[in-house]
Amino acid sequence: MCISAEALALFLNLIAAPVTSEPGRIIVHATENDAHWVQVEDRWCTMAPQIQGRDMFAELAKDDA
Repeated sequence: MCISAEALALFLNLIAAPVTSEPGRIIVHATENDAHWVQVEDRWCTMAPQIQGRDMFAELAKDDA
């Protein structure tokens, strides 16, 4: 998922989670996992939704075993 810099700034202000930043990368320290946002040209992208989904399905698979 990629969003504009303005949308990312709004999101970060809304969630009020601890953040670590370095040039081209912002790490949001959320309750469950860290979400890494990486600058790609003029947008900010994260794989957090895909990673969260993968982890959820892995937990479900363990429960079925």
